[in-house]
Amino acid sequence: MTPFDASRFLQDSLLIIPELLLFLFAFIILIVSAIFPKDDRRSIAWLSLIGTTLIIPSVLRYSWQLGGGTSTPVFFGDVAVDGIGFFFKLIFLVGAALTILISIRYLDIERMQAGEYYALIMIATAAMMFMATAVSLLMIFISLETMALSVYILVGFLKENRKSNEAALKYFILGGFSTAIFIYGSSLVYGTTGSIQLSEIAARAVPGAPGVEITILGLILIIVALGFKVAAVPFHMYIPDAYEGAPTAITAFISTASKTAAFVVMLRVLLTGFPALQGYWAPLIALLAAASMTLGNVAAILQDNMKRMLAYSSIAHAGYTLMGVLVAGMPGETGAFGVKAVAVYLLVYTFMNIGAFAMVILLRRESLIGDQVADFSGLAKRSPLAAFTMLLFLLSLAGIPPLAGFMGKWYLFGAAIKGHYVWLALLAVINSAVSAYYYLRVVVCMYLKEPLTDEPYSTSPALTTALAFSAAMTILIGLWPEFFLKLATFSYSSMMAAVPPG
Repeated sequence: MTPFDASRFLQDSLLIIPELLLFLFAFIILIVSAIFPKDDRRSIAWLSLIGTTLIIPSVLRYSWQLGGGTSTPVFFGDVAVDGIGFFFKLIFLVGAALTILISIRYLDIERMQAGEYYALIMIATAAMMFMATAVSLLMIFISLETMALSVYILVGFLKENRKSNEAALKYFILGGFSTAIFIYGSSLVYGTTGSIQLSEIAARAVPGAPGVEITILGLILIIVALGFKVAAVPFHMYIPDAYEGAPTAITAFISTASKTAAFVVMLRVLLTGFPALQGYWAPLIALLAAASMTLGNVAAILQDNMKRMLAYSSIAHAGYTLMGVLVAGMPGETGAFGVKAVAVYLLVYTFMNIGAFAMVILLRRESLIGDQVADFSGLAKRSPLAAFTMLLFLLSLAGIPPLAGFMGKWYLFGAAIKGHYVWLALLAVINSAVSAYYYLRVVVCMYLKEPLTDEPYSTSPALTTALAFSAAMTILIGLWPEFFLKLATFSYSSMMAAVPPG
């Protein structure tokens, strides 16, 4: 048995200080919320925002200190401090901060301001940060379930809302199935390779190895479990109901941050753990990508509820992202381009999707839920700036230049072509054209239809800040993608440093 090394433990703890601090802030918020009077719970939201934002400098400090092209294992090799963790940690923290901002007004209207709400967001975000750095199946499972349990509670946070309760129950039941599938797949992989460390699995999970057929079966089960988390077809069944029933701010959170966390785990598992079996998992990923983008876009056309429409849109975008995952497993520059395309697109998607859901919150009033497509009717006449902001998000989601969504799809489609999946790229282009129809439905409502009511829209400084920041990033990434592509390049080089040669 290896003796306990206190100095090594301290060094390892310093390298994961952002995650530890975020957990600490979450527990502080829980304690403070028990002290604050009920009529002053909004202050807790601002404390949560400050705590989440203060983590960003620590992420930047330790990541840039390590430099690119390196991967530092800590805690017995279960966690790797590297560039891809840095990149996605920033996405999670920004997504959490934006979620807190858009939650303040929403919870005021629902009369549900509570410290535990913001604490759960912070706990889920810290778990996502561990997911981005986990390099063992056990660590992936622990962080994945910590995030999932927090999200289940957040989805059902509106306790008196039947849809919210139903959404949480469906999410929990299907999430439990995916957890069981992940554990079973991991046990099969451990049984044949004798390890739960992805780097050691990569050295043993090779064609011709003893029991490789069982290893492949275990890998397929792991992909299926992660397919639930990224909402890929046919594992998407819970998504529309969960998105519709959850608090709108939480819908924005799970559609961006939690989905991004699942994608980075998928990248880690496939590229770091099973690179030699790429010929076996690639056809499955291609099938999931094609099915997700097609069914998601076709089903979205039929939706009149804005949150359900964005839910099916989210399934379609998962299909686009899976194209990048598919290509990422290829050797050389082609694989590098695939990883960078996934990283940039998930960053882009965070801003434009949170922005779209924030606009749904903008319409929310005590007399109007605001989640129907028809509720956007006449928005341009009543609030031209709000309508223009929503137009930016919708055009970006549709992939219209020069916005960020176009650049994200450009890289993903380019990755598919580089990987010789031209048929998949063509299918993605066709699906993007289909998606323009239901996005433009909302634009038509905003600019060509008469308002349903003369009641003025009301916003808040927090919601306005979130919308302005999301819109600015949607424009900035579209016009100047080079900087963000360099960040993604930094991520790829360090992740591949952990992959054993050969």
